[in-house]
Order: sequence, then C-alpha cells, then structure tokens
Amino acid sequence: MWWAVALVFALRAIAAFTLPLTGDEAYYWEWSRRLAFGYVDHPPAVAWTIAAFAPLGHSPGIVRLGFILCGVVTSLALAACAIELSGDRRAGAVAALAMALTPLASLAFGIATPDGPYLMFWSLALWFGARAFARDELVFWLLLGLALGGVLLSRVLGVALIFGVIAYSLAPQQRVVWKRGMLCALAACLVICLPWLVWNANHDWITWTFALLHRHEERRQFALPAVLAAQAIAYTPGIWLAVLACVVRPRNAFLAWTALPQFALVMFLSLFEQVETYWIFGFFASLCVMLGLAYVQLAPRAARIWIYVTVVPASILLALLFAATIAPVPLYGLAQRAGIHLRNSGPFEIMTYALVAADAKQLAAAQNAILATDGYGFSSVIDFDADVTPVVIGYDWQGRESRAWYPDSMHPARVLFVDKEPLSTRPDFRLHLTRACAQVRDGGIHTYRYVDAPPRSYYFTWCDGPVPEALAILRWERE
Repeated sequence: MWWAVALVFALRAIAAFTLPLTGDEAYYWEWSRRLAFGYVDHPPAVAWTIAAFAPLGHSPGIVRLGFILCGVVTSLALAACAIELSGDRRAGAVAALAMALTPLASLAFGIATPDGPYLMFWSLALWFGARAFARDELVFWLLLGLALGGVLLSRVLGVALIFGVIAYSLAPQQRVVWKRGMLCALAACLVICLPWLVWNANHDWITWTFALLHRHEERRQFALPAVLAAQAIAYTPGIWLAVLACVVRPRNAFLAWTALPQFALVMFLSLFEQVETYWIFGFFASLCVMLGLAYVQLAPRAARIWIYVTVVPASILLALLFAATIAPVPLYGLAQRAGIHLRNSGPFEIMTYALVAADAKQLAAAQNAILATDGYGFSSVIDFDADVTPVVIGYDWQGRESRAWYPDSMHPARVLFVDKEPLSTRPDFRLHLTRACAQVRDGGIHTYRYVDAPPRSYYFTWCDGPVPEALAILRWERE
C-alpha cells in the first residue's frame, strides 16, 4: 500500500510545480510577504508555511512546497497513530492510503491552502494524543498541546478538536490525566495560540466572526442532504461510506471524540449557511485512522471487498484529477468530443492571469496609474505575476488587509480598474467610479486564450482625475 501513497505524493509534486497560482493561493502568498499573527480570512499558519520556503525562489511550486511536505507528515502521523492504537502495521498503511486516495486531500496538499498545515497538525495531535493517554509521558503531553495549537492556528473550526480531546479526558477512566499531563497540554496550546488570540482581541475578533458569520452571508441556504451528497463526492463514495460505517460503530473512543464534535458543528452550521466540504477535514482524518483499525479486524474476503469498494473508485477519480492537472489540453479535447463545453471563466482561467497581468502593468505604467481590482485573489495574482501592489476596491471582505498596503491617504494620478465582468453589468461599481473620478472611460476588452480553451475576456476601465477621497469612495468607505 505504501507504494501507492508514494506515487500520489510524486504526482502532487509534479502538479504543484506545473500549474500557475490560483487567486486564493496568491493572497495567502501576499500574507507571507507581510507576516502577522492574524488575518481576516484565516489564522496565520498558511502564511507562515509559505514564508518558510520563500528563500528558495519565486515560483508556484516553491509557494506550494511546504504544503506538499505537510501531506507527507500527515500520512506518516496517521499511520503512526493507527499503529499505536492497534499494534498492527497494516492499520497504519490503510489509514495513510485512505487519506492519500481522497481527491480532496490532493488538493489540500497540492496547492497552498490552510488545509495543508491544518491536516498535518490534526494528524500529529492524534498521534501524540494516542501516545500521551496511553503512556502518560510529559513530552507527549507537551507535543499534543503544541499540535492542538497548530490546528487552531490553521483553521478556526479546529477548536472542535480541542473540545473533543477535553471531552474524552473527562471520561471516568481518563480523569486521572488532569492530575498529570492534561493541564500541561492545554497550557502549551494556549501559549502557542496566545499571539493570535491577542491579535484577534485587538481586531474585534474578525477571524472568528468572518469564518462563522460572514464567509457566505449572501448565499442561499443548502439542505442537509445536499451537504452530505457533496461530501460523498468530494471524499469519493466508497471511502465516504466506509467512514460513515465507522461513525455508526466507532472502533476507538479517543478517535470518536476527536472526530464527531467537528462533524456535528458543521452540520449545525449547514442549517443556517452554506458550508464547504473541506470544513470536516479533521473529522475525516480521525476516521481514516479508524478505518485502519477496522480493516485489520476484517476477514480476508471482507477485506478484499473493502479494497474494491473504496480503493478502485477513489483511484479512478484521483487519476482523472491528476490528468486534468498535468495534461489539461488532451483532456479538454476529450471533453469537447464528448459534448462538454467549458466556460471561459472555468478551469483554464488561471492560465491567462500572467498575460493580463503583463498587459495591465504596461498600460498602467504608461499612464502613471495604479492598478485596481475588486478581488483580493485576482489582485494578488497580478502582483505575483507582474509585481504590482494590490489595490482592492469594492466591498471585498478578505481584501481589508491590503488597504494598509496602499492606504486611502494616497492620491494616484489615475486608476486602471481591471475586472472579469463588464462595467455595464455592475451598476454599483459604475456609481462609485462616477463619484470618485472626474471622468470614467472605457479601456476596452482584452481577451486571452490558452491553447484551444475558450478565450477569457477582461474588462479595463480608466478613472481619470480621482478626487482626494477617491480610494475611500472606491472601497465603499465613503458615500
């Protein structure tokens, strides 16, 4: 099984050094250039992970390198936890394989997102926790606390793991740990998280409120069956069914307590807002270990059936994912022949970012203008590709950090607004541009094509003669 895990790692690395950055990855990269103890959108671990490898160069692969390594540590930690709890190396191999074959995990470890360090710290917490509760050695209690802190510094929903570990420790047969190392673990967790907590306290707890209240506040609600169906697809149906079987019949109380609180929290949130499939990644990591424990208890015939039901469908989906990443053009040709037509804002859009960034930078420099967009991710991609300071206008929540990088007090001679939609379809932006500029004029439609994919159009608008408070108006801070 380990050869399959190694193959997946190799394919992730090839993909990571092949594709250009997405918008989300680019604004995490922006964070890594301006390190802080907190950000609006996420805790700081994603930025610090990118910054750790920044001295190695400026390329998408280097930005993603830390997350590829997070995947290696995650698999080893899950395997170590399964072996610790079962005493069987096969359980460790199955746990690592279940995580490796999940397509969503390859996205987490193949691109720069908070999920890479999040899953790594969660998996380390499982391993250190299993050893701490079994062996009661101070070093493992401290390591457990540091790993729990790393989880919370990666994603806000990591708080569910801390709750689960505490709940497990309160069981009658475990309460003795409170006289030993549990308090040390919680103290270590608090120490490592304290700078982030202080930062949030000084910023109105913005990371928490954004994550729990504002991320999808303008989107429609999703029904619980639709949420479960999306999760089954993202984690592949076979593995997802196996995971749910472990939920019905938990094989280990420690793993159950680390998994179920997060799943319950996300399902509760799904009643009020849209939730994402990756929000239960920690729950899934715990159950990958439980899958390993369950597998070694199966009869040989049942084990073979498990392989067919889980590994085969996951391998097919994973192969398609890597094919689309490493060889997108031939796959696109097959899709066309099958009657599937992709939109110009679809998966090939990222291939045009460097082209539009170069053109926009040249035009802005010739007119002594700053370059502005309404999206933090899009603006950050332009900065990564063309070295242009992000100036984000509009109501973008995530872009609030960038306002300090080019503050309202600056008075540009001219603004070039680059958008993915025509201004005629955005009356709110036209109104603010009219208020902020002496003259608003069309900068034309700029179209770029990546091989045979549909061309992608970008819409340029010039703001001549900005008023003194132009940036505040364009950022919707002034009426």
